[in-house]
Amino acid sequence: MKIQNFEFQRLFYAGPVTSLYFHNDTILFSGQGPYLKAFFIPTGELLASSLALEYWRIHRIVSAKNIEKTYKDGQDLSNIITEEKRLLAIYGSKAIHIIEAIIKYDAENVIRPKCTFNIISKLPPLRDWIHDVRWLYDDSNTSIIQEISSNQSTSNLSTKKINNSSELAVAFAHNFVEIWDVQQLCCVYSIQCEDLCILCSARFFGNTRDSLILASGTAFNQVILWKITQKNEKGRGVVFKRLIGHEGSVFGVRFNDDGKIITSVSDDRTIRVWKITDDNPKPLVLYGHMARVWDCLILNDHLISISEDSTCRVWHNRISRSMNDDDISDVDCLACWEGHVGKNIWSLAINPSKTIVATGGGDSGIRLWSLSSVTNNKIDSEKDLVKITLPSVDTYIQLNESSQIPLPSREHVRNFVLVDYCTIVIATNFGCLLKHNHITNEWTSLNNSANLQNYTMMKASKCGRIVCCGSIDGNIYVVSVNKEFKTIKKKLHEFKVFEIFFEESSDPDIIYVISHAVHNDIYILKLELNCKSNNVPKFEIYHKLLVPQNFLLMSLAFCPPYNLLVCGSRESGLIIFNMTHNTIDRKLYKSTIELSPVIYLKDTHRKQAVTSVALKFNSSESNNGDDLLNIYTSGRDGGYVKYRLRCLPTSGKFYNNSEDGSKIMESCHNEQVISGYDLILEEIYRAKITKGWIEKVMFVDDELILLGFYKKRFFVYNDTKKFEMLSIACGGAHRVWHFKAQDKRMNKASFMFIRKENVFIYSRETTITNDGFNEYKLQENFHGKECRNVRFLSYPPKVPLNYRLFKSDPIIFATGAEDSLLRLFQYIPDEKENRLFSLCSIKKHSSVIKNIEWSFGNELLLFSCGASEELTCWKVEINVSHDQKETSTQAPLVNINCLEWASCPVVSEVLETRIMDTSVCSISANNEYHIIAAVYSDSILRVWLFDEEKKSFFLIGMSKFHNKCILQVENVVIKAKESMTEDGILLFTSATDGRIAVWDISHYIHSYLVSYATEVKFQHRTPYNLGTPIFSYQAHQSGVNCIALHQMTNPTTSNFMKESYMVVTGGEDNAIAAIILEFTYHEFKGTNCEKWTAEQCVNDILKMDVAHGSSIQGIRIINGSTILSTSIDQRLNLWNITFKNLINNDEISEQNEEGKFELIKSEFINVCDPCCMDVLRINDGNDKNDKLMIATSGIGIELFQINL
Repeated sequence: MKIQNFEFQRLFYAGPVTSLYFHNDTILFSGQGPYLKAFFIPTGELLASSLALEYWRIHRIVSAKNIEKTYKDGQDLSNIITEEKRLLAIYGSKAIHIIEAIIKYDAENVIRPKCTFNIISKLPPLRDWIHDVRWLYDDSNTSIIQEISSNQSTSNLSTKKINNSSELAVAFAHNFVEIWDVQQLCCVYSIQCEDLCILCSARFFGNTRDSLILASGTAFNQVILWKITQKNEKGRGVVFKRLIGHEGSVFGVRFNDDGKIITSVSDDRTIRVWKITDDNPKPLVLYGHMARVWDCLILNDHLISISEDSTCRVWHNRISRSMNDDDISDVDCLACWEGHVGKNIWSLAINPSKTIVATGGGDSGIRLWSLSSVTNNKIDSEKDLVKITLPSVDTYIQLNESSQIPLPSREHVRNFVLVDYCTIVIATNFGCLLKHNHITNEWTSLNNSANLQNYTMMKASKCGRIVCCGSIDGNIYVVSVNKEFKTIKKKLHEFKVFEIFFEESSDPDIIYVISHAVHNDIYILKLELNCKSNNVPKFEIYHKLLVPQNFLLMSLAFCPPYNLLVCGSRESGLIIFNMTHNTIDRKLYKSTIELSPVIYLKDTHRKQAVTSVALKFNSSESNNGDDLLNIYTSGRDGGYVKYRLRCLPTSGKFYNNSEDGSKIMESCHNEQVISGYDLILEEIYRAKITKGWIEKVMFVDDELILLGFYKKRFFVYNDTKKFEMLSIACGGAHRVWHFKAQDKRMNKASFMFIRKENVFIYSRETTITNDGFNEYKLQENFHGKECRNVRFLSYPPKVPLNYRLFKSDPIIFATGAEDSLLRLFQYIPDEKENRLFSLCSIKKHSSVIKNIEWSFGNELLLFSCGASEELTCWKVEINVSHDQKETSTQAPLVNINCLEWASCPVVSEVLETRIMDTSVCSISANNEYHIIAAVYSDSILRVWLFDEEKKSFFLIGMSKFHNKCILQVENVVIKAKESMTEDGILLFTSATDGRIAVWDISHYIHSYLVSYATEVKFQHRTPYNLGTPIFSYQAHQSGVNCIALHQMTNPTTSNFMKESYMVVTGGEDNAIAAIILEFTYHEFKGTNCEKWTAEQCVNDILKMDVAHGSSIQGIRIINGSTILSTSIDQRLNLWNITFKNLINNDEISEQNEEGKFELIKSEFINVCDPCCMDVLRINDGNDKNDKLMIATSGIGIELFQINL
């Protein structure tokens, strides 16, 4: 089949966001690759997207200052439509396009605005790289907004002047300026600066020719200021000031609004602020970024910078005189916003009101930040805190002369709890409990006990009604905050109470109290507030918990619906108790019921303490109606872990089948799935958040909030939105503290802590619901570094039906990148813009992920490999909610769980050995065995067996043939037919020497499987020597980067079997080589030996020596005569291929005496440095309407589609 007439249809592009510009406080323009987009800030919606700059990145968006407003009557006469028109000059590389942005609003703001982009004109290709563009105006022109009524004609506005400006100043990389007439499209003025140097950046100041100044950031560490209209005797621009001080190339310069202050940023990682009105300006030097700085924006009191370290930082502008010296902090950096992944924030903008900052990253994400949060959310001074000082002792204690216990020598705060946003209960050193409202400054005495002197362990219930205290002699006190009942005292332990926990039940009047004392003496007590005797609630022992040795309880959480108690320890352990005895008549038991854990997991946080546990039920992750419970743990390793607890299908509920509860299922941290008592605990996700401690994990409005300490600061981190919400200087983590928040925006929140025996409170309550926007993410991010591999999930025809969940299979693909992230995405077509949804993001690998492969067995598996010999197997679960399955006509948005199942052992003696590529196939009749061929940088081919049931890797065999780093491996499985007793398994490998080798590993695989299946206790054995290839040939001059295989003929039936395959390779030599190999099956009777041989079907290798302008990075075969290729030259080429004197070729309809490549179509790719490609054939049930989806990835990703 020969494809002739078709077009590449561009479906989606994600790449670095290189330009941002606020049209007003509600509309943001962005440039991403060649696409110009408009976003509506309040809702985060995309208003428009247009291919505006063809083949170039939009490096900057420069707007004309005048806005033309037109008022028109809407469909409803009471509603007036406001139409705004504004000209934009967008540029990139050597191209400038003039765009008209048209935005329509309704007066009542009932509907969101509508935005369109129209290309007005294009300047001819310019002669140098563009660094800046500026609209120029007449001196008399001061109008900014032109208002036109609905009955006034506007047709002739653009015929005389474009928005009152007909000239555009352009600064170039060789330090010269041209002024262009944008109507006549011609250059009317040109001037070269007297300093002939290469520029890394430039920025104009001024709106007229006479006032126009250019600040040139040179590659020689200087900033040069020169006026465009002032010339020397040679007719070149005169430099009137040089700013010297940087120690690296100057990557960005900016003027402030009045042109008196300049910021410059450099390769030396510093920001320098210059006051150019001084004769000898001494810059303010700011240092804090960890990598090169790209840009810095000047405000009156602040500086905002972006960097290669993927952070946006806010600084004090000390050089500004608008700030009083008393108001200036001794800290230069006020905020460090971390919301992008990988490296590089490329673009920065601030809205006209100076309240919202937008950043665009190399990860294709666009984030919004509230500038007001710099002062609201970062607390550095005690001026923002309320200090609690104890009242006079005489006001809350009566000295009892008959008491034999003397008071301590000094009174101070011993402990405290937070019961609501403004009320705390303090335990003093004298053993007094005091309630204090810091708003009204009211003090109330709740209890006074000598047993609480010098030591008091405290905890408050979530409802704030109860405070429980533990003493040094083992007593438990239950105190009513509002004095609803008398204080309860219970002798529970023989020794000191270490910790107390409150857990609520489904009944608000029943509260469980867990008390932990010395020697792991742990009791669960039940407090029934509605069952009172003599105004004292019922308070009795409910259970005694038996924990493993060396398990010091530190955190816990109770799930009432399932009667499960999850506990974490200081030694990084996690245990689960099944409290099913709640339903048993307690009268049958004469003593306290002792409970043993049903699951024990060790080293959950790399031997660091498990500081908190949170539980969350999620039915959306269940595909078959099973009960699922998500368990979140935080730890002092600086991260959190998500587990999933579910019951086995046979049980249907969470309960304990064991009567004595004596058995404990144990696991170390390297096991991700633990089962016991019909329960299965699986590790779903693990994330490292900080170098400090994560002390608490919690959910607020269904968003995951993490509380922690780093250095001397307490922070609140929103992991759902990926940004720091609050930071308070408190002195560090070793102190008593409490935090409470009402909503996810922290509109009402309180943080209280002890420092130097005093309680400090930070409390805020505001009615502001947002910062002008609802979503912090305007655009989701992709990888932050180069994406090295992309693989579509393709459902083979013989896949069991349980995998095919949808009428139309969802388009899902996995990616691996230099940022060591493994990510899964789903492509969703949309009328406004096709989108990618991030389904899963996992950081397990320590370095780059070189390859990923799907494999269908009893489970859907994903194998990822990369540096340090890391080869990991993941179990992937795909599901949707039940209502979507029943009603959706297209594939809905899916939920994915990606569970780490196993890691391959390291076998090389060299630590730096990398796994360059893998090829995977399932081989057994029950699909539980997977064969993984892996090629290593030490030039060794290794073949592994992975057993799904045992979740283990076994090394089958290895061989060394290439003596060079092996780059690629592919496999072919030839199904057994007639006289064949076993499937044939062939491997194709390529290396940096340009050779292709073909291996027959069938005998080794099947021999190993026989031994593996028959031996009861299979032991790891010496791996086979896989011998030498059955065929090899020289395909390229140097490294072979990609291999593609395609079966050419149907097998024949005789005393031997034959298969023909086309092998197409792409190399570093810019060439594509194709060959057809015929494989023959031989059976040697009496020897039980079977073998495949290979021979070349044509005499010569068909080769296109200059297929691309750079190295080939991806090859895919569409059919026997059509191939796709991609290269570093950013081209996607489609080829027809014809072989010379080829016989028995049913797929190639045309025969030619001379083999040849014929280029059908070449399409430009917007992705820079494309290094991988994959295709997915989409069949809607009609063979004539098959479509091919193509994904190319590198620095970003782009999706194409062609009709076959």
